Amino acid sequence: MAPRMRQSLAGVGLRDMARGWRWAARPPVPRSAEPHQPPPLAREFPTSWARTPAMRAARVAALELGMRPMLDANLSLSVAGLDAIEGLRTPAVFVSNHSSHLDAPLLLCALPRKVRDHTAVAAAADYFFDSWWRGLGTAFLFATVPIERRGGSPSTAPADLLADGWNLIIFPEGTRSKDGQLARFRFGAAHLAITCGVPVVPVGIRGSFGAMPRGRAWTIPGRPGVSVRFGRPMHPVDTDIRSFTSRIFAEVSRLMDEDATSWWDSLHAAPALSPTPARSARSPQKAHWRRVWEATEPVGSARTASPWNAARRGSAGSEGSPGPASGRSQERGGTDATGIRTSSR
Repeated sequence: MAPRMRQSLAGVGLRDMARGWRWAARPPVPRSAEPHQPPPLAREFPTSWARTPAMRAARVAALELGMRPMLDANLSLSVAGLDAIEGLRTPAVFVSNHSSHLDAPLLLCALPRKVRDHTAVAAAADYFFDSWWRGLGTAFLFATVPIERRGGSPSTAPADLLADGWNLIIFPEGTRSKDGQLARFRFGAAHLAITCGVPVVPVGIRGSFGAMPRGRAWTIPGRPGVSVRFGRPMHPVDTDIRSFTSRIFAEVSRLMDEDATSWWDSLHAAPALSPTPARSARSPQKAHWRRVWEATEPVGSARTASPWNAARRGSAGSEGSPGPASGRSQERGGTDATGIRTSSR
C-alpha cells in the first residue's frame, strides 16, 4: 500500500466518523425532491387576557404612573385637536403616520382616559410577537393585537374588537419610516372601517422621528419637542377602499402640515388624493439626507403665526395695550384632561 494511502487511512478518527454518520432519522432525500407539503398555519398569539378588567386596571396604573411621567421627563409633548373626538360615540379606527417606537405610547397617553381604556394597538405579528416575552410586554402595556403584514390568512381579532366597542390604533404604513417622511398607506384600515361601519380618526405626529429614530433604544437628550394632532372623524361614504385610503392619507398629511405651519396654509398644501406620496415629474426626488434633515427639524421652532392672532395683535396695538414679546409663540395653550399641554390653534 502506498505511503500516502496508508497515511490517509490512519488519519480517520472518531470525530470524522461522527461527522459523516447520519444521526437524524430523516431519509436522505434532497429538499428539492421532497413532495409538496402545505406550510403549517401560524398559531395566533393570545391577547384576550390583556383586555380583562384586571389587566385594564393594571394598564391604567402602568400608563399613568410609569409611561406618561417618563414621556414628560424626556419629551416636550403638545397635543391638539382633542375637541374633534369629544362627540365620538362609536368605536373608531385611529390612523397615524409611523416613524418611531414612540408613536404608540404617545397616542395612548394623548388620548383622554375614557377613550384610552377601550383602545387597542394593532402591532406586527412578525416583530412584536416573535418571542413570548416581547408579546406579553406589548400586549399588557398597549393591549396589542397581532396583525400579519407578510400575507397569510387575516386575523379576525381587529373586527371582533371593533364589534365589542373597542377602538383600534393602526399605522397603515406597515413599518417605521426610514427618513421620517410619510410613506404609502396600505388598505387595511380603510377595509376595517368600511366592513365594520366605523369612522376613521386621522392623527398627525411630528417630532417622534427626531426624538427616537430607528436604531435608537431611547430618546435623544434635551427633551425634544413632539406634537400629536387629532383630526375630525372621517366616515366612509362608499365602499371604494382605494378612494377612502386616499382621503385618509391626504388628511394625515394635512394635519402634519397644519402642525408645522397653520390651518390655512395646510389647506393650500394638501396633497392629491392618492395613498402614495405624490412626487412632481419636473422636480427630482429629494435626497435621503435632505428628507431626514427635514424630519428632524425641532417641533415648534418655525411656526407660522395665525392671521387671526395677527389681527388681534394689531387691534390690541391700536388700543395702546402692550404687545407680546418678540419671538414668542402666539399660541394660546392650556392643559387638557390628560395633563398634557394642548393648543387651541
